[in-house]
Amino acid sequence: MPYYRRLPSGKWQATVRGPDGRKHTQTDPLKKVVRTWATEQEAKFGQGDTRDPRAGDIRAGDWHARYAAASGVEKITAAKNRSLWVTHCEPKWAGWRMSAVTRMEAQGWVGELRATRRGRHQGRPAAEGDDVPLLSAATIHDIVHVMSSLYRAAMREHPPVVLANPFADLELPRIEPRPVEFYEHDEAGALYEAAGEWRTLAELGMDVGLRCGEIYGLHGHRVDWLRGRIEVVDVMTRQGLRQWPKSKRSHRVVPVPAHILEGMSVLMAGRPRDALVFTAPHGGPVTDEHFRNRVWYPAVEAAGVRRFPPRIMRHTAASWLVQDGVPLYDVQALLGHEDYATTQRYAHLAPDAHGKVIESWARRPGAPVAHERKEGRLP
Repeated sequence: MPYYRRLPSGKWQATVRGPDGRKHTQTDPLKKVVRTWATEQEAKFGQGDTRDPRAGDIRAGDWHARYAAASGVEKITAAKNRSLWVTHCEPKWAGWRMSAVTRMEAQGWVGELRATRRGRHQGRPAAEGDDVPLLSAATIHDIVHVMSSLYRAAMREHPPVVLANPFADLELPRIEPRPVEFYEHDEAGALYEAAGEWRTLAELGMDVGLRCGEIYGLHGHRVDWLRGRIEVVDVMTRQGLRQWPKSKRSHRVVPVPAHILEGMSVLMAGRPRDALVFTAPHGGPVTDEHFRNRVWYPAVEAAGVRRFPPRIMRHTAASWLVQDGVPLYDVQALLGHEDYATTQRYAHLAPDAHGKVIESWARRPGAPVAHERKEGRLP
């Protein structure tokens, strides 16, 4: 039951004890005002709304510490989020009260991020003539996602710490789609030759399109040597082997060309069935850094082909298949794309991608193509 009393100042004060055991008070010169407030509070408490209005006073830095400790994300994701928090979020927001941040401040911060230089110049505005690149649009999206995740967790808390997420639906820089790059067949052939003992790994990536981590984490017992298939399960990460794939679609069974299967069987000779197929020169798993810097780029230079990072193998596999007329849904299944839109990036490479348009041009009266064919000047 509410408790009312008149203070020495002449004002009225209502006190309501919530289900959380705390006392909540309201003061006003008019008794009817505090009475109305008390009635509303009891109604809210009866519906389960026990939020303490002071809950939002917690500092963002303190809330992040609690959130990070309770988060169940993978180690590699946690490490990335921690780096983004320490570098970009903590200096700006750690001392702010959670409830004090508004959308206006959040949007202004996005403007600061857009003018931030990477590397050793991080954290200061861009200077004219500075050749250090700006933060990419994708990185800014990731940074804002860290703060938005903090507030979403705070809103889901019971009772909620805050009632709104100022980092939701901000105006962020547009992530421009990257052009689809891939090696031509002659470039791939030259790279295979230059790769030497790593040729089978390069062929597996270029023909089947496994992710680099899926290749490095491939074990012999995941290969169906009789039927020529691989079950993609294990992934090698910077934190070690992860025995589950990136997403539901990433867990898949894919075919392997016979010559690649033979190359892998040679590598497995005399080794346990459940051993890694590809290993570092002195044993142990292949790492991104080792393969990229000690194998891939030296082979690219020796082959005299265009310089792309190792992930070009996956793009090359998809591009070759689509160019050869393989349906996009089949390519999606092979590569393990969770979102069909990711596979659609390669749609323009299909042999009939613009067939209907070209046919329409040719049918138009007086079209140059149609005229020249009529005169016999084109086959």
